[in-house]
Amino acid sequence: MKKILLMATALSLMATTTEAKLFSVHVVQGSLNETRGFDSVIDVFDHYEDGLKSIFSTYSTTTASATTLDFRGIKMNLNFDSSHRLNFLVPSLGINETFNGGSQQASFNLFKDYLKSNKDGLLKRILKSSVADTPYDMVAGNPNSLMATMADDTFQRGGGGILGNFVSYLSPDASTHYFKFNGDNKKATVYSLPMGKTFKFGNGSALMLDLPISYTDLDGSRSYQVQLGLGYMIPVVKSDKIQWHLTPSVRAGAVGSEDMLSGGILYTGSLTSNVKIPIGEVTFGMTNMVGYIKDFSIKVADYEVEYDLKNMVYKNGLSLNYALNDKWNAGGSYNYTFYTGSDLFIKDYHDVNFALSRKFREGSYFSGIAFVGNYSFNDKDYHAYRIGVNFLF
Repeated sequence: MKKILLMATALSLMATTTEAKLFSVHVVQGSLNETRGFDSVIDVFDHYEDGLKSIFSTYSTTTASATTLDFRGIKMNLNFDSSHRLNFLVPSLGINETFNGGSQQASFNLFKDYLKSNKDGLLKRILKSSVADTPYDMVAGNPNSLMATMADDTFQRGGGGILGNFVSYLSPDASTHYFKFNGDNKKATVYSLPMGKTFKFGNGSALMLDLPISYTDLDGSRSYQVQLGLGYMIPVVKSDKIQWHLTPSVRAGAVGSEDMLSGGILYTGSLTSNVKIPIGEVTFGMTNMVGYIKDFSIKVADYEVEYDLKNMVYKNGLSLNYALNDKWNAGGSYNYTFYTGSDLFIKDYHDVNFALSRKFREGSYFSGIAFVGNYSFNDKDYHAYRIGVNFLF
């Protein structure tokens, strides 16, 4: 795996070029025909102090103009006529509204108030389109979103991992996600710090807690994510020939991005089945998970953000772990994830994972360390690389 943490940092810095911005404004007015890119929608809306003249130096605030806003992959038109009325048009959603404040600035302020009021569920319609029609939303719709990472973390804790059942872990990692959409190539660089603890009981059951946190830079637009998961692993069959556990679990997660005007709180309930069959030095595994995910509405930068998501997630995987000797283990797995329910841009994807782990002697501060990697992909021009180190206690 040639992607390393330093490479991920370099990719993050490269993502700040103008042509890669997540938001862009294209203006046509007389001889003016220019495009500007922005990291944050706030730069477009809240820094709009003197009409478009604050963005384009040759723009006239007294002349009609045609403006196209690329809002995270959704095309919007904001056109001023000669009377300074602003027409807001989103063809893909059938939205067509006009604002008349007497000047371009006043008309634009009326437009911002319209967004904040969320009249007729406007923002919800835009956000639902974001998760259904673009790969950029941080709440849902792609394998880099909160919904996907919640499903992945639940699956891992239910037995879908390839590291064994350690009591505690701290697992910093970095990943780079690549998207191709409408002819544009974009990438998200993610830095994560999953951490968790397991409380084992004499009957073979275990209570598992985890708290993953992460930071994402999507072509200069930043977002932050945190989760809290709780699962209870129940042994169904435990023998030398086969081990079978069931893990019911609940999880809540939150993500927020003022830059992207995106944020949400999701919760999920799930059941995971994990079967392991040891044969000599090799252990074969099969993991199957089903879960239900729903969202709550929240407020981000004075805007009411609601997605109205209701999804079922199914994740299935096969794994193999080989004991190289009494200290070193090598493992690999393949997982397939798909969703039903609310429409998502990426409804399914594949993961190929590997891990190389080493156990330390009893009494050491760490019980082990593992080097992990992952490659994710689907048929919608999406792929991602991940590499990390797990400190096991």
